[in-house]
Formats: sequence, C-alpha cells, structure tokens
Amino acid sequence: MRAEITLTTPDRPVKFLAEGAVFDCDGLLFDSESVWLDMISDWLAEHALEFPDINQLIGVDATTAARILVDQLQAAQHPRFSALRSRTPSPTLRNALRIEITDELDADYSARLSSGVPVMPGAADLLKQLSSIIPVAVASNGRRTDVMAMLRSADLDHLLHSVCTVEDVAEGKPAPDLYVRAAALIGVAPKDCAAFEDSRVGTQAARAAGTTVVGVNADHNAALVCDYRLTSLRHVSATPAGNVARLAANTRS
Repeated sequence: MRAEITLTTPDRPVKFLAEGAVFDCDGLLFDSESVWLDMISDWLAEHALEFPDINQLIGVDATTAARILVDQLQAAQHPRFSALRSRTPSPTLRNALRIEITDELDADYSARLSSGVPVMPGAADLLKQLSSIIPVAVASNGRRTDVMAMLRSADLDHLLHSVCTVEDVAEGKPAPDLYVRAAALIGVAPKDCAAFEDSRVGTQAARAAGTTVVGVNADHNAALVCDYRLTSLRHVSATPAGNVARLAANTRS
C-alpha cells in the first residue's frame, strides 16, 4: 500500500507517493522546542553565560547540547569548570562535566514537559490519515521517556507503528542513524519514506538517510535541507495512492 501525499505549497499543490512516513517529534508534532530553548536560556543565565545563536541548539540531543555548553564554560573559565578541574584528572575533565550537564538538562526538560505540551496544528489529523494507509514512525533526538510521555498524553501513540529515539542508535541527528533505523522498523526502504522535520539537523539526517524530506517551519529564516518546504502540517494531506507519478525523485538535487 502507498499513500498519495499532497502538499499545499505557496506556488502550487505537489503530490508524491510514499510507502512509509517518519516524523520528528519536538517542534514538529509538539510545541516543545520552545520549552527546550527556554530551559537552555535559563541555564545560560544561571551560569552568567552568553551564547551567540541559541537557535544552533534546536534539534540537538542533550548530550550534544551539553558538549557545546562545556565549551562555553571552558572558554569563559567559569568557576564551575575550575572547581571540577581541581578534583578531576585533566583527561577526563570535559567528559565528566558533559555527563553532569547532560543529566541536569534531561531532568529539567522532563520536569518542564510534565506540565503538558500542546500538539502542533495539523499534526494529529495528518497522523490519523497516514497511519490508516501506511506505516508511520517517529524518529526523535529526545529520550524515549519524554517522547512517549508526550505521545501518550495527546493520545497519539496508538497511531504509530514504531518509535525510535536517540537511545536506540549510535549517533543522533544530524547523522542518518535515526531515520535508517525508523525505516527498518516499519519495513520500508528509506527512499520510499516521507520524512517530516522542522530543524536543520533533522532535515540533514533525513536527507542523509535518503528519504523524501518535507521541511515544516513557520520561520522562513530557518535553514532546512529539504525537497519540499511548508509552514505547517495543516498544509499536508494523505489519501490511498491512485495513479500519480512519484515526483520526489525528479526534484531532488
């Protein structure tokens, strides 16, 4: 079975076929990206640090964010870095601090999500449409605990054939591992999957995996690597496939 996916782009409607669909979670299905950025902003303020472009941390996992924050602490010769250096051997200093900050970020993010996160417009309807036709998966840089909590709270978990999170792969996005793994779990080749992403690192991962990438972000300045671009999932619909040519192969550069 294949789905005919229709995108209402600013220029004209576009249709293509897919045998499977893979969705990002944070910022695409749920308005959780703002929760993440607020948390990072609070962490930076608490440590009296400035970060030139906090949007660079959109879509990354907590481990990657922690590695970047360790760089900021070291560059500023922050007391926290100096204090740890006094009791930790130099070769393991950065790794020890990265693990410490990763744990902090994970715990804080989970606590903030527990108060509830809104579902993004169009997400629930599109998942219902697609899941009735083809297998659908989630591929997230988040932790399984957080991802499943959001999906269950919105009663969307039953629409998914599989959920793949950063704990399931060797490398998170922008590496292709999550999309390759998610496609394998639903039994569809990546080239036959439609991938929906809202971030630069996410679209890079989906493109590297060989999927047809639909970038979804209301911010026109967001740098996405995609075959098609939309401002909202409300502009996507799906029906059982008819006789339509697969356009993705002709449009990919």
